[in-house]
Amino acid sequence: MTNVPVSQTLLEYRGERYPLHSGGDGYVRLQTDGAPSHQNFPDAIEFNDDPHDPWVKLPRTALSARYAQKVTARWHGVPVIVGERVRRGLSRGMVMIRHEGVEPATAIAAGLRGNRNDGWSALVSPYELERVRVKTTRLPLVRE
Repeated sequence: MTNVPVSQTLLEYRGERYPLHSGGDGYVRLQTDGAPSHQNFPDAIEFNDDPHDPWVKLPRTALSARYAQKVTARWHGVPVIVGERVRRGLSRGMVMIRHEGVEPATAIAAGLRGNRNDGWSALVSPYELERVRVKTTRLPLVRE
C-alpha cells in the first residue's frame, strides 16, 4: 500500500479535515495538499506555498472539530503503529513505525530497533505494511 495513512491529529475547517502542522497561542498551522489560497481559507493569517511543506495559519477560533487518527498495521507479522511520513530527502515517502506489542523479543525478531525505555521502531516502505487499519476518534476542541 503506497499511500498508507499515518497516525496524526486532524482539525476540521469549513467541513474539511486537515492534518495539524504546528500551533501556538491562539493559532494553528494546517498541512495542505497544495498551495493554499484565500479562496479556500478566508480566515487565513498566513500561507506557506513551499511545494514540499505547504500550510496555512488560522486562528483556533476558525476550527470546528479535532480528531485523533490512529493507524495500525502488521509488519513482518508484528503489530505496529504507523507514525509520521518522511516528506524530504532520500527517505521521502517512508513511514516511521513503532512496535505496538509488549514483548521486546518479538520486536527484535521482526527487525525493529530500540530498547525497553524508548520503544522499538523502524523506518520502512509503506509497501511492507499489511492489514492497515485506521481508527478516528473525535476529541474536545481546544481553542486556546
